[in-house]
Amino acid sequence: MPTISQLPIATSVSPSDTVPVSQGGTLRSTSIGNFLESTQPTITIASPSLLGRTSLGAGGPEQVDVGVGLSIEGTTICATGLDHAAFPVLPDLDPNTNLVACSSNSPALLPVTQLRNLFSGGSNISISTSGVISASSAVESSGALDFGSAIGTLQVTAKLSASDLVPVSQSGSGRAISYADLLDGLTISQAQPAAPAMDTDTLWVAQGSDLMERQTFSAVWSWIMGKMPEYTVPSIEVAANVTLQAAQHNGHILVCSQPVTVLIESSLPAGFNCTIVNASSGKVTFGSGFILSAATDGLASWQAATVSGLVYSGTAVAFVSLPASSAVSNAPGAVTNLTAVATSASAITVSWQAPLTGVGSLTYSVQYRLTGSSTWIIATSAQTTMSCQVGGLSSSTNYDIVVQADSASGVGPYSNIINVVTLASAQTSAPGQISGLSASATSSTSVQLTWSAQSGTNSATSYTVQYRISGGSTWTWSMAGITTVTTTVTGLQSSTSYDFSVYGVNSVGTGIDSSVVTAATPSTPIAVSSITWNVPPSGPYSIGTGAIGVNAHVAPAAAVIQFGASQSPTLPPSAWTVATNVNSDLWGAYVPTPTTSGTWYMWVEGTDGSAQSVYATPFIVQ
Repeated sequence: MPTISQLPIATSVSPSDTVPVSQGGTLRSTSIGNFLESTQPTITIASPSLLGRTSLGAGGPEQVDVGVGLSIEGTTICATGLDHAAFPVLPDLDPNTNLVACSSNSPALLPVTQLRNLFSGGSNISISTSGVISASSAVESSGALDFGSAIGTLQVTAKLSASDLVPVSQSGSGRAISYADLLDGLTISQAQPAAPAMDTDTLWVAQGSDLMERQTFSAVWSWIMGKMPEYTVPSIEVAANVTLQAAQHNGHILVCSQPVTVLIESSLPAGFNCTIVNASSGKVTFGSGFILSAATDGLASWQAATVSGLVYSGTAVAFVSLPASSAVSNAPGAVTNLTAVATSASAITVSWQAPLTGVGSLTYSVQYRLTGSSTWIIATSAQTTMSCQVGGLSSSTNYDIVVQADSASGVGPYSNIINVVTLASAQTSAPGQISGLSASATSSTSVQLTWSAQSGTNSATSYTVQYRISGGSTWTWSMAGITTVTTTVTGLQSSTSYDFSVYGVNSVGTGIDSSVVTAATPSTPIAVSSITWNVPPSGPYSIGTGAIGVNAHVAPAAAVIQFGASQSPTLPPSAWTVATNVNSDLWGAYVPTPTTSGTWYMWVEGTDGSAQSVYATPFIVQ
């Protein structure tokens, strides 16, 4: 009989396979299924699961499930916390309640009372043993009270009432006092009246900080006296009509840079004082409501007036102290019909007409500047004719031009500004010497000059006349910007010999002086042969206000004439106004408006009384 080790090995086993067994001493065979029928069956539960024994008596392992709040992760049982959802809800939290906490990775119980000890109240805050947080009325400490943290969170108030409370520390304890009690209810109207002020009286001052200190009146007065030499009167520029107001103008200097009107809404307060300076070229006018010290309504250029508020016998007035020489109404107005034309690359010809208002003989100032700049250059001043040439300019360049009239009565305002562009330059050299100069007296105060014209690219575009009393070594006077080959020099002395010379000017430069010629003025005026009215008076005119502008054509053209007003067409005027040469044979003047109302006639004659005539149509003064 072979041994077990000699038997062949079975490659698989099934329940029907048989194995030998000894049963009651007799060798028998049985199937593997029968043999294992009473042994532990195969475990087929799903993973992960636990095996245990929950039944009584003998038996095999049984599947055991984990409860709420646990789960099996691999081979580990983990808590999920879901069991808390099933915990009962406490209706109240009392000091005997415990909380579950984790301490050093171990569960522990935390009494609620211990959780309370983690918190403490701040300034003016208390927490009771039951957890109630309250505001305390005062907090006592061994030092000063600390209200800062509490006050810093409060809304800021802009005004206090008598019942508002202010925190104070009283004997180391925090207290509150009403604002009225803090100030003891004292206002400035309740304070005891003081005696007359003295040098020893004191004031509250804050010196270098917000700490209040006292200062005496005498110390304050000494400080004010020390500052007086440094004090300057405030100055305000006025460029538009202004209404005087005490709050803005009292004690100020008002510099009027434009011809403005000064107004008042009502009477000025007593003691009001300001100075008004007219820095414009026109007139500063005072509106209704002022009392003026002179018979005029305005202030001439570069004159000053003082305005004062006065009260006497219950009457308030605004008084204006004007300079005695303030004669504004006779100053000329602005010139009219200003035109300018570029005649070359270096010259512009300017012409205009006389102002419509003003009295006396007129002269004119012509100024120019580069467009965009602020600096004006005087091209000519004391110009008696109403045209001139501005020379010495750059080619293809923009220039601004203004003209201003002047008389013995004052300076008129500037004209409107006109813009001109010079021509492109084609010249390569200065003009040659002027030839053919001749001079002849046309009156006792004027000489007419004539010379030969130049031609060619480099000819003169303007001329300058120089003259002096014969015998002099330098030229005393000159007239520039002349664009014709003839001109009349006026304003000369009678019975006097003069030297004259002319040179040309173009875009390149100035030419050589001509030969000198001499002419002497006669001792008597040139007689007038005929006078033809050009601009007669029209009216009506206001009594003694402004002037009446008139002009006429004269033959010979150089003869000087004069105008005057009379209330009779047969009796000549008692006063005459000498005319000024306007252009060629046209002579004009501004005759003062009569100071008597009624019907008037305008007369004209030569200054020697020749060719006396009267304009047939009278004019009205009212």
